[in-house]
Amino acid sequence: MDSRKKAKEMVTGSIDFHIHSGPDIFPRLLNDMEVAAQAKEAGMAAVLLKSHSECTAARAAMAGYVNDFPVFGGMALNYSVGGLNPEAVKTAVRMGAKEIWMPTIHAAHYLKEVDSVPMFAALLKSGMKGIYLLDDSGRLKESVIEIIEIIAEADIVLATGHISSKEAMVLVEEANKRGVKKIVVTHPTSPMEAYTVEEMQEIVERGATMLEHVVNDTTHQMKNPIAPSVIAEAIRAVGAEHTMMSTDSGQVINPAPTISMENFIYLMLEEGIPEEEIRVMTRDNPARMLGLSL
Repeated sequence: MDSRKKAKEMVTGSIDFHIHSGPDIFPRLLNDMEVAAQAKEAGMAAVLLKSHSECTAARAAMAGYVNDFPVFGGMALNYSVGGLNPEAVKTAVRMGAKEIWMPTIHAAHYLKEVDSVPMFAALLKSGMKGIYLLDDSGRLKESVIEIIEIIAEADIVLATGHISSKEAMVLVEEANKRGVKKIVVTHPTSPMEAYTVEEMQEIVERGATMLEHVVNDTTHQMKNPIAPSVIAEAIRAVGAEHTMMSTDSGQVINPAPTISMENFIYLMLEEGIPEEEIRVMTRDNPARMLGLSL
């Protein structure tokens, strides 16, 4: 069977852990309901909706209810929710959020790299001071410690968002010490993160559960897209047991999430990643992060 046909089949049972849907402050291809309906039609097992501006837990609950399909949400700690705001995290947890991302579009590191994603640049080039997790001594700020403890108690996912690898190393190590069992490093191979292989290996040693790679980083959504081989190299270096494959899709210039997942699987098959490892990365590992039994 050729890789394209195999990839189409392997979408069945997969979980997309990273979809940007509408309504949003940025243009999106599909709304929450459409994402859920298409994922269900494609035979996927679940999806997780992400927004840079608000908690998606309630939106996910409604999309799941209407479509009779598992849809989950989370919250990114940008200025629109108060930044490093423990009370907002408590509320998101009560609403059923499954993932809390550290700052994304308002992270200090990201604002230095804002030209990496042209769609965001016009909105974010305002001279704002970005959010940084560490104090002057290099330790995590008290608000971050409080957020870590809330996440640990709720047993949900802590994700690194768009912070620097320096911040992420400290965050992951501290979160691991404080009992967070689900720690995801968000698209470490993306142009704005650009972890080295050695850094990816180190952050897993410090306690990261999963490295989440996304097909969006290989598309023309990025100013300087990476080659699929970069992701394949990272998978081989760290291992499928510590890796998830998501799409980070939803942009109007990219294919729909279900097609993006198919494309990602196809690219990794073409790079020689074994089928059984891809199933672990697109089904088993995200299910574990969401607490699902498939």
